[in-house]
Amino acid sequence: MKLKWSRAALTDLQGILDFIRQDNPDAARALATGFRLTAEHLRLHPFLGKRGDLEGTRELVVHRNYLLSYRVGSEAVEILQIWHVAQKRFH
Repeated sequence: MKLKWSRAALTDLQGILDFIRQDNPDAARALATGFRLTAEHLRLHPFLGKRGDLEGTRELVVHRNYLLSYRVGSEAVEILQIWHVAQKRFH
């Protein structure tokens, strides 16, 4: 199965990593690697996460403070958003 990242998810990811990089570049690199590996895991196990609040979405914890929202299609898993658990969901 293919993996696609929405523009919003990529923007979220960049913002999170930029923020963390200011204080701890090593932590930002480790977090980026963890996000990437978790997302890649969805290619093989697309229903790994729980059902999301929005119909047709799923959610997966990618770090104790971050959740990833995604949608499973017939040919691809689309990453929709990454957010801190204290943030509002879906822009």
